[in-house]
Amino acid sequence: MSTWSKIFTAIRGGVNEAAESVADNQAMRILDQEIRDAEQSLRQARSDLAGIMASNKSVARRLEENRAKETKDSDSARSAVSAGRMDLAQGLAQRIATIRSEVQRDQEELDRLLPRQQQMLRTIQDTEARITQMKREVENVKANESLLKAQSAIAHSQSGINTRLGSAVESLERIKKRQEMTAGRIEAGAELAALENGNDLDRQLREAGIGGSSQSADDILKQLMAPGGSGEQLLLPAPSAKAY
Repeated sequence: MSTWSKIFTAIRGGVNEAAESVADNQAMRILDQEIRDAEQSLRQARSDLAGIMASNKSVARRLEENRAKETKDSDSARSAVSAGRMDLAQGLAQRIATIRSEVQRDQEELDRLLPRQQQMLRTIQDTEARITQMKREVENVKANESLLKAQSAIAHSQSGINTRLGSAVESLERIKKRQEMTAGRIEAGAELAALENGNDLDRQLREAGIGGSSQSADDILKQLMAPGGSGEQLLLPAPSAKAY
């Protein structure tokens, strides 16, 4: 296959795909229009059938009337023969012949139209049943289409919600990390300040039990009351006796 043939085939394939895509997107509209067209054709067929049935009834009615005339003229002709009126009998016989010719023609037409009438009636009934079934299927397809659209919308919305929730969780984690870093910087600043003013060294000495720790009033009182304690040094000496 030449290059130009391949390109032409590819273009044809693209056109067919585009046409099928358009047809799929407009499937419901096309199907509704096809059903409307079928119903219009059905109405026309009913009208044609009504015309055929009216024509058949007219022919059948004329056939019945002619047969009644033939019977009457036949009786009259026999009466004329009995009465010796051959002239009247001859005239009646001629009219009977004409009536029989019309009866034959009408009967042939009726025999031709009645099968067609029955065939059209069956076709119309079958078409009505098919259109009714098609309408039910179309309603089911439309209901399913609406349901699929709703489910698709829900799935799309759920996907968006999950995406937004995932983004929110990531933002929350970033906030937590930033807060931890801020708290760490504050603690580090406090430690640096303590080192600068010596408070940290005093704290470490107290924790090690080194240095002049202050005593409470209770500790001092215990020292004063202890025998031989340093409290004796705090007593004032007694006054000496005067010589007279």
